[in-house]
This record gives sequence, structure tokens and C-alpha cells, in this order.
Amino acid sequence: MAVSVDTTINNVARTLLDTAFRTWSRAEHIANLNLAIRLVCGDLKLDAYPLRDFVTLVAGIAQDLPADGTALIDITDNEASGRAVTQTDLAILQEENRFWPRGTQQTEVENYASDPRTPRKFYVFPPNNGAGRVRITYGAIPAELTGSSGEALPLSDAYQYPVECIMLSLAFRKNTVRQDLSRSQTFMNEARLALGLKSQGQVAVAPKTSQSPGVA
Repeated sequence: MAVSVDTTINNVARTLLDTAFRTWSRAEHIANLNLAIRLVCGDLKLDAYPLRDFVTLVAGIAQDLPADGTALIDITDNEASGRAVTQTDLAILQEENRFWPRGTQQTEVENYASDPRTPRKFYVFPPNNGAGRVRITYGAIPAELTGSSGEALPLSDAYQYPVECIMLSLAFRKNTVRQDLSRSQTFMNEARLALGLKSQGQVAVAPKTSQSPGVA
């Protein structure tokens, strides 16, 4: 069951010893919650909120994720034919055919490649003619929460603790008159640690596939 927004805010308020919302209003907590989710999904854990959908490609090799995307996770198949799409290394495409970007544009995609330095962009082979549609999985940033009754966190329950830690960090950052910047940093470090441990756990249970195509 998804964690409710009210539960998250109440947990933070109890830690702050401010359950009456005198120092930090509920509206401030909602704003901090949205900032925390954006920080997790847009910076600290780009695959925290994965979406899966068909997208229409543009003509050529260079493609962009939808506007809410943070990072490409996978491309699985073409919509029209169902043909699978295989990931490859950009360097391999460059080495095998120096002129592949000028190749004949087609509807179906055979391979895709991406560069971690530009996580919102990817490349397709052969060059697309602008009519292709492929099924992609990508990290995204969810719509902002309003704090309405019954609203739930859009992330997995596993992200409740780091999100609350970031909210506490943001709250203590505000209260600088009491010199709470050290507490702010402590909670931010705790959030980063929790997200790092989650990443290690994901790696531990991930299917043991080869790093490069054709390599065991």
C-alpha cells in the first residue's frame, strides 16, 4: 500500500517536535515534499519513478526523452512489428560504420545506444524516418503533489525514508537562527546514504547479463 502524504508529513513534524505546525506550516511541508521527490528523481536516483510507454521518434539518429524524462532505462521493441530492439555501444556503431548517421532512414529500429553524460538523449540505428514508434522505459519526475486528502507518494515505499530525510534537511535549513545547518547536512547525508544502499541492493539482485553485446 502506498504511503500517504499525510503520514509522511506527520512523521517529519514529529521529528521536528512541531506537530501543531507552528514553526513549519503544512504548506511548507508540501513544498518540501515536492522538492524532495524532485531531488530524488532528478538528481540522486534517476530511475526512482520509471515510466513505460511507446514514443514517436523524430527523423535521424538523435532522439530525446519525453519532457518529464530524466534518464533512459531501456528500449524493448517496435510498436508496429513487435521486433525487439537491442542495446549496443555507441563506440561500436561508430567503429563498424563511420557514416551510419547518413544511412537510409527507416521506420523500424534495430539498435539503440546512449551516453550516461547525456541521460535524456539516445541514438537509434538505423536512422529513423520520423514514423517509428518504440516502447521505452525511462526515469521521470512525477507531477507535483497538492496535499489533498488521500493523496499518496508516487514513489515506491522504499523511498519514504530518504524523502523524509530530505524534507527534514530542508526544514532545518530554514531554521538557521538556531544554527541548525549541521542538522540539515546530517539528514541530507542520511538520505544520500539510504539511496546509495538501495542502489547497491538493486545491483545485487539484478540479472547477471553481460556488460557488452556478445560478451559472457
